Amino acid sequence: MNRKANIIAVSSDVSAPIGPDVSGYPQGKSRWFGSVTRERLRLVFSFYSPDGNEIAMPIASMASYIKKEFPWVDVILDPVLILRDAVAYSPKNYAKRIQALDPDVFAISVMSPHWYPLEPYFEELKVLMPKTPIVIGGYQAMLSQEQTISNPNVDYICVGDGEYAIGNVLNHLKGKVDGPADGMWEKLIDGDVYKTEPHQIGDLASLPFPDYEVFAKEDGFKDVNSSIFGPKGKLVLPVMTGRGCPYRCTYCCNTPILEGWKTKKTFLRKYDPQDMVDELIRLRDEYNAGYFEFWDELFLSNLKFVRAFFALYKEQVKLPFSINSRVEVMNEEFCKTAAEAGCHTIWFGIESGDESYRTKMLGRKMTNEQVIKAAENCKKAGINRLTFNIVGAPLESAENMRKTLELNRKIAPEHFFFFPYIPLRGTPLYNIAKEEGLLLESKKELHYLSAANDRQFTLNMKECPELLTAEEYNEICCEMLEFQEANNRLSYDDEGSERSATVEDKSFSLVEPDETPVLSSKSSVIESVKGLFLN
Repeated sequence: MNRKANIIAVSSDVSAPIGPDVSGYPQGKSRWFGSVTRERLRLVFSFYSPDGNEIAMPIASMASYIKKEFPWVDVILDPVLILRDAVAYSPKNYAKRIQALDPDVFAISVMSPHWYPLEPYFEELKVLMPKTPIVIGGYQAMLSQEQTISNPNVDYICVGDGEYAIGNVLNHLKGKVDGPADGMWEKLIDGDVYKTEPHQIGDLASLPFPDYEVFAKEDGFKDVNSSIFGPKGKLVLPVMTGRGCPYRCTYCCNTPILEGWKTKKTFLRKYDPQDMVDELIRLRDEYNAGYFEFWDELFLSNLKFVRAFFALYKEQVKLPFSINSRVEVMNEEFCKTAAEAGCHTIWFGIESGDESYRTKMLGRKMTNEQVIKAAENCKKAGINRLTFNIVGAPLESAENMRKTLELNRKIAPEHFFFFPYIPLRGTPLYNIAKEEGLLLESKKELHYLSAANDRQFTLNMKECPELLTAEEYNEICCEMLEFQEANNRLSYDDEGSERSATVEDKSFSLVEPDETPVLSSKSSVIESVKGLFLN
């Protein structure tokens, strides 16, 4: 594979971890530079899993890079698997688990909705290990930099792609390279924050393929929950053929990341088709994988790649798989080609059944006719359909929600999946919610997925009674849940039986620390949309 990396606006030399500009860096104010003196450094990775999944692809990629380039580092994974044992994985007990591992650095990948439930964990970790730096990565650190670094227990945040950045932290802790840990923000002794540019890796061939061994347990993958929707009785491995999505959905964290990408032509990145297929063959043969889930933000971001990849996959891999797609490209020919290659299920977002609301508020411009046709093309090709739908989004009306249910009833997908809108900082829809005073100021219990466990659905923003009351929201969500349970027939024919696709869920507290603006008495967005989405 090509060893030449393209890190936009940072460097193109990766013969060693990126060498930063040291001229303005106050190295004497660093709490952590050269702080690790033992020969082998111990790095503990983590992530928070409220839905039971035990695989995190960003960590797999970073672990692979570190194992290859840093032979003096021991890589350990200990995620917060709250569904396995809520007591064992409580903040106090989890901190004791990590302390027993004796790490030199603790690095955790955090999704934005998980930030608030994780803050108590950071506090407990610092109580037990005040001399161990905490590094935060993931979308939370990338999109909410100031909020993340301001946490008193956080020492570094990774503000872009993490592979070379975490490598730079390791060198920084060992004092191997003068200057900052490039690709990171570092909190200094006096509380100041030293900021470096985010890394934007444009050539995936410069990185080794992700490491799956980091997720294995004593009995391999027998006790690893690697899939939410995949078949039972087979090892389902998530894989990614690339990074990036060209669309700008208003609710998605991908949108602000795309906007900040310095060279847009490198944002959509794919592995070479044959290289990717060779890796899948290795995973199939080494781990006895029986099914692949492609976790790309959008598997179809490069149709030239897809055509070449499907042809190779069909001939050489020969395993069933699932992909994320968009209805705009799911024509009859594509669905037929995907099915012939082994595509078992296509996941696609409808988000709202109201065309006007979906277009104007969510940035999804497909028509209901396109949605219906795409679903028909899948069904005709023999591919299962799993639809994603958002409920309780800013300025959504009860009628909007009912149209979402109606459209899904018309399609009758093999699995209907709905989840409440959660405001993600930096996204256009978050900004609308903030401008309209809809963000919550205090703690509240909310469910990351669907609140199906207790059959009680609560809005994650302030109620707009003129559009949607809390009572209406709960009532329609209960109707959606009833449809989900009655209609779910996602099956695996070669298994000889159907499997009901279910997702467990844990609630947590959400805190909105910002001052929430008061709704203005003058004409607002609410006034302008009151009648717009009801027709």
